[in-house]
Amino acid sequence: GPYVQTFFSGQHQTSREYEEEESESSYQGRLTRDERLVVDMKIPLTVVEIIHKPMEEFNDLLSSQAVTEEQMNICRDIRRRGKNKIAAQNCRKRKIEQISGLENDLSLAKLKKENILGERVELLRQQQEWGRRLDRLEKDVLVRLGKEEKDWMIVVDRNMLVHLDKRKPVGI
Repeated sequence: GPYVQTFFSGQHQTSREYEEEESESSYQGRLTRDERLVVDMKIPLTVVEIIHKPMEEFNDLLSSQAVTEEQMNICRDIRRRGKNKIAAQNCRKRKIEQISGLENDLSLAKLKKENILGERVELLRQQQEWGRRLDRLEKDVLVRLGKEEKDWMIVVDRNMLVHLDKRKPVGI
């Protein structure tokens, strides 16, 4: 594809890379503060190179170019701001992902709670039904044994043995 030489860089980029760099760093054709600094201070690197090159390459680029101490300090400031901006973006992205994960966990927990409450209602209904059946069975057994329900009750002891016990009179 066609190649475009970037301002002051001395390096070549494809037009697509150049356009991505431009759209990323420019707002309606205006230069960012750091881009303006690079141009005004005649720094022989692009803002993208300053920020994104590995530290060793960045230092090699600076030492291979004839740059003043002031230009070097400006490059370091631009790099620090750029790296900080990237770190802040990553932090916001992680925070959004974490919030999304927590919202998902909350939805799952609400569904689980609904299921548990539904099961609880069903278990309480079953408990009442079995209690009614047990009462009917106890009445039936006492009637067949000729015992008065108000005087006797069926008891299951801790050894799971079933026997009759005399009811204690109420109020004494």
